[in-house]
Amino acid sequence: MYILVPWKPVVLVWVLLSGMILVSFVASSVLQGKDPFAPPSAIKTGATQTAHQANHSHKVARTPNQ
Repeated sequence: MYILVPWKPVVLVWVLLSGMILVSFVASSVLQGKDPFAPPSAIKTGATQTAHQANHSHKVARTPNQ
């Protein structure tokens, strides 16, 4: 026995939920000041460079005091 499923409402609900998830992700990224469509490697590289520069500046600041 076949179970008939009305696919049009199922697809419509799936598309609406997917759209809401995408919109909430973009809105969350924008509110945090991040680019929602930047590749993950660019985000990690920028964060790593910033942390490296911060560590380097602290080391330089401590060296003359010692």
